[in-house]
Amino acid sequence: MPRRDLPLTCCVVFLLATASGGCGPSRPARIPAPALDPTAVATAAAATGDLDKLPAIAFGRVVLDTDKDKKVSQAELTTWLEEVRDSRVAITSIALQVSHKGKPLSSAQVRLVPEACMAGGIKEASGQTDQSGMSMVTIPGSEYPGVNCGLYRVEITGTGNDGKPLAAKYNSQSTLGVAVGGMLPENGMAVFELN
Repeated sequence: MPRRDLPLTCCVVFLLATASGGCGPSRPARIPAPALDPTAVATAAAATGDLDKLPAIAFGRVVLDTDKDKKVSQAELTTWLEEVRDSRVAITSIALQVSHKGKPLSSAQVRLVPEACMAGGIKEASGQTDQSGMSMVTIPGSEYPGVNCGLYRVEITGTGNDGKPLAAKYNSQSTLGVAVGGMLPENGMAVFELN
């Protein structure tokens, strides 16, 4: 007489082996978030003068200015940085959309350069815009897509839609910035309209 419980026994053994890690691919190790000292970063940022003049802070003012007095204080920046640190997010995805003279800008190089106040705690990220002016920036050489959370100066280089090189205020002397983490950029996308 055939044994009917044999297929069930084989199935149970397989499930136990898989659950115990004996079969199947292993999960990648968790990426540690960069070390971040909110007080030190906010103090370094404040030492530059008006916090609102830092492009990354000006970019994130809507979220950072919690008391709605139209300026970002050192305390507000510290609070945001604490939220970023406490989230323990090592790398997050953001999209950049770039337009020039009202039209999407393709084939532009985009770099996110950490603001000096970040004290080397985060890495530079880069990407290139596609036909729709979109770029998903990433840390060069990283096996994971995305960027570290923090404050960045944004540099956009290439040829504008008028056939001329983009102005220095968008690259070597950039006045553009982005804050990443703690609900920024809003909807996961930073929009830059160059003229």
